[in-house]
Amino acid sequence: MYNIVMTKDELKNKLNKITDFMFPVHSCLCCGSECDTFDGYRICSRCMAKLHKIGNNFCQKCGTHIKGNYPLCIHCKDIERHFNKARSVFVYDENFAPIILKTKLGKAKTPALALGKMLADFFKTSDVMGEVVTFVPMPLSRQKERGFNQAEEICKEFSRLTEIPMIDALEKKETATKQAKLNFDERQLNIIDTFKIKDKNLVKGKHVLLIDDVITTGATVSECAKVMMKAGAKQVDVLSVAHTALNFEE
Repeated sequence: MYNIVMTKDELKNKLNKITDFMFPVHSCLCCGSECDTFDGYRICSRCMAKLHKIGNNFCQKCGTHIKGNYPLCIHCKDIERHFNKARSVFVYDENFAPIILKTKLGKAKTPALALGKMLADFFKTSDVMGEVVTFVPMPLSRQKERGFNQAEEICKEFSRLTEIPMIDALEKKETATKQAKLNFDERQLNIIDTFKIKDKNLVKGKHVLLIDDVITTGATVSECAKVMMKAGAKQVDVLSVAHTALNFEE
């Protein structure tokens, strides 16, 4: 006879997985309880109240929340960004993190569908544009391990809802060090030359909209944009569900 002891977080995660399996469309992506909302985002009203939308104070280049009325964040003033502009819906913090973790690690694609709808609705009132839409790729080994690329699944749903044609434009090389383990400066260097274009004709002369789930420093989406611009893209805008804030205060 064995005594299995789980921590509170382990028990919560296991219950969330069971709930998501039994009620994949109706369970909240944050808390796992049954959703009391019908907007398709799969976030209950209690959890939605805890999330922070970026609002009006954001960097006009990378879209991160900033404190005060400044056109650019401290990073965009000092480094080159290869995309035209990036916009995000929510601040990425401890309240939003469970949604992204469930999308990445939940072994199910249904959360990505909810985020795709969220982006499609946000896009209607945003100032980003695109003739075609594509996504940030992941190394093939990681995609095989996970079973899917969450950014690609979000992009598929976004494309379906907006009717903007989706293209599979980029591929990513294997890297020794993951971006999540690095600081801001290290991320900028680590990501250089890790993406390549699959077919220049997919982006040549086109205004491309690039989709990712989370923007942290902007290094990844900037490098993706650089590759597409070199391949002849007319312009690259970026859209993500959440963006890490430099300093967020309510």
